[in-house]
Amino acid sequence: MKRGTGGRRRSTSNPPDAPADRVEVLEAELKAARRTIDVLIARTERRALEPTQAELFEVAARMEQQIERRTRELEEKRSELEAVTSNLDQIVRQRTRALAESEAQLLRKNAELERQSQLKAEFISIVAHELRTPLVSIVGYLDLLVEGKFGPLDDAQERPVASLKRNAHRLKRLVDEMLDFSRLEAGRARLTRAAVNLADVASDATTELKPLADRKRQALITELATIRPISADSDKIHQIIVNLVSNAIRYTPEGGTITVTVDDAPVAVFAGDWARLRVRDNGIGIPAAHRHRIFEPFTDVQPAKHHTSAGPDSAGLGLFIARGLVELHGGLITVDSEESVFTEFTVLLPRAT
Repeated sequence: MKRGTGGRRRSTSNPPDAPADRVEVLEAELKAARRTIDVLIARTERRALEPTQAELFEVAARMEQQIERRTRELEEKRSELEAVTSNLDQIVRQRTRALAESEAQLLRKNAELERQSQLKAEFISIVAHELRTPLVSIVGYLDLLVEGKFGPLDDAQERPVASLKRNAHRLKRLVDEMLDFSRLEAGRARLTRAAVNLADVASDATTELKPLADRKRQALITELATIRPISADSDKIHQIIVNLVSNAIRYTPEGGTITVTVDDAPVAVFAGDWARLRVRDNGIGIPAAHRHRIFEPFTDVQPAKHHTSAGPDSAGLGLFIARGLVELHGGLITVDSEESVFTEFTVLLPRAT
């Protein structure tokens, strides 16, 4: 038996030292070496990445310190939150008590104001009634004296008696205003409705007040259209017009002009079926800041320089009464004005049904 290399049978096609065999062997060995190197590299990398026990202890200690620090911070925040919550609860309780006390005080003050308002209305009503009774008698006798029912007055008597009569009527008008105010405040004002010709009532009222306008050389003009009747209390409508015209006479300077207009309210401007009354003057006007107050009782928005004895007398109730009577009819009253130029009151009243 012939000796061979490692008992391997050699191919008879290639000689033992053929280059191709050696290349194959070397390539196989190179692949094996590469695999071994890759395994060693991977193992080395895994070992490099795996922490040691000391490193693990160090990481655990750091994490424990962080947990303790975060726990302390959390406890501090919780304490702060509890303190804030406690303070908020205390503040809320204090504010709630303060609001309850304020509400109770407001209720007491409102009740007291209501009581005082009722007392005021009752006092005015009582005083007005007590004053009206003797005034009716005084006015009646003075009228009879002036008319000569008790004999003719001589020249020395005529002037003082005429002055007495004028001032007695003046007091009676003021007393009547207070009575009307007390009725409106108490809700006791009542209407006796009927079909009323607004133009006729306006004509009567302006005729009654013309002497007052003449004394101030004012032009009192009426523009009265023929319109359908309204459902109203004739006496109350007369009082509304008298109050509005008297107010115009009072605050219009000498030589001024006052115009009373009656017509149908234009549907394009005022929806519905209304009669319209307007009282316009070229007097001192109403300051814009005071217009919301003019319908309040006992209110006079004009300074004292405009108060003269030549105009109609007022207790500051005329416009309040006018508004109350208009609203009692289911109507509406508005005012438009420009200071030192004009003032115009507009009244809308419903038609007869």
